[in-house]
Amino acid sequence: MVSKPMTSQLSRVKEYVGRVVSGNVTTLSKIATLFEVKDFNSLLGANNLPLDTPPSQSVAVNATVKIPFTCSCNNGTGISDKSPTYKVKTGDFLDHIARDIFSLLFTYQEIAAVNNISNPDLIDDGQLLWIPLPCSCDNLDGDQVFHYAHVVRRAHGDGDVETLDMIARELGVTVESILKLNDGKEEPDPETFLDVPLRACKSTVSNNTSPDFPLLVPNGTYALTANNCIRCKCDYYNKNSTLHCEPSPSEVKVQNWQQCPSVRCISSGVEANGSSYALGQRSFIDNTGCNETRCAYTGYNNRSRTISASLVNGSICPGEYRNHILFNLLPG
Repeated sequence: MVSKPMTSQLSRVKEYVGRVVSGNVTTLSKIATLFEVKDFNSLLGANNLPLDTPPSQSVAVNATVKIPFTCSCNNGTGISDKSPTYKVKTGDFLDHIARDIFSLLFTYQEIAAVNNISNPDLIDDGQLLWIPLPCSCDNLDGDQVFHYAHVVRRAHGDGDVETLDMIARELGVTVESILKLNDGKEEPDPETFLDVPLRACKSTVSNNTSPDFPLLVPNGTYALTANNCIRCKCDYYNKNSTLHCEPSPSEVKVQNWQQCPSVRCISSGVEANGSSYALGQRSFIDNTGCNETRCAYTGYNNRSRTISASLVNGSICPGEYRNHILFNLLPG
């Protein structure tokens, strides 16, 4: 994965890594524990699974599970943010940990390097290892993207290796975008990973004081934000498609706050006549069925315990997306 100069500031971004289940059938709970996914809902959202999916849900052999994690970026270089960790068990060795436990998301040499292990053949029972998940901070054509580390598989068991075209079609991206982030390598090697820039819906969170800024959510997934009060879903219509956010279902447990604040968008102007919109509510502004007005989520503030939203309008039809804030928030 290539790291190019991006910024001199330290930042943390959300990314996915794909783990191919090998050996035996496992469960979502075991995967979450192995990768230290603290919020189980984030694992469900990354794989577009219903929020009522139980942790005991089984995952079949050879299935790929997207793992959400945080990448720490500094001067264009990324590394997983001190998580996950792995406690060495009797009989473990670094290549076994890299190959069999973490499905070749990294090499044993990389484990040794980040843990300052001079002799990879000497590790101790109970030793705690920092696991270096593949991580990227590269922009694509000047835009921030949602990175996904895809492990290159063999297409038919021990047969041919996946091609870039196969990977691009599976993940809904272009071959060109993969090439740009991987030094233009057209024939990937098996058991290595590619940095894949997933298409992501753009949010209307424009204020970097909101803890979830800039809130990128990949196509075909959802994410909970604002202390689990808001669920944002991405169904990618076109290049500039935006997120659809609405209050989370009542069964979702709120974090940090006692309860979720109410929020509505109140329109202004003579023609608007003070119309009130619930978060996520939309109405069409002409008879084409393309142009809409929508009450869009724009961020939250932990100190004031508020959630903000604004009325925006734009097109939901293919083509250039026009999206701009029309009115300011009036909390409900």
